[in-house]
Amino acid sequence: MLHLLVALARYYRAPVRLPENVNVRVTVVQKRDGLLHQRQIIEEVTTTYDEWGLRQERDAFDTLFDHAPDKLNVVKKRLLLFVNQHLQRLNLEVNDLESQFHDGVYLILLIGLLEGYFVPLYDYYSAPTTMDQKTHNVAFAYELMMDAGLPRPRARPEDIVNLDLKSTLRVLYNLFTKYKQQTI
Repeated sequence: MLHLLVALARYYRAPVRLPENVNVRVTVVQKRDGLLHQRQIIEEVTTTYDEWGLRQERDAFDTLFDHAPDKLNVVKKRLLLFVNQHLQRLNLEVNDLESQFHDGVYLILLIGLLEGYFVPLYDYYSAPTTMDQKTHNVAFAYELMMDAGLPRPRARPEDIVNLDLKSTLRVLYNLFTKYKQQTI
């Protein structure tokens, strides 16, 4: 039953983040020759998945989060500096990467600045209030990134809307690697 629920959540791309590498210890009881025999097995419920529900390779951000939190802060500061260097042209400043990108507005504005065009206000919600509006904005930002020649981000738009720092950092790092040489 548990496998069915996990499969349904993956298939329908539910806006929830299932924990990775979940194992459950199951006790199997069988009756043989009038006696009950029991044994325990480990059942794998989830493994490591990407946005489509497929297994994925661990990347540098997984390693940073797991083994080098001090270096993670260095990466966050560098990405924050990069973002603020560009957003300052609109008199905007980011103080928290996790919470200020969750609605997609700053992400859309940043991509427009990096690519050198204005994104019309009717293409996105400039003051999103609902989960659907925020998800629409982040998905639209993904489209802009792909139009700019970047690969589709691994993270689901829902992950960024749900304040998943690792997903936000991955998206910003993709932008950073392409545009870090760009002068303001």
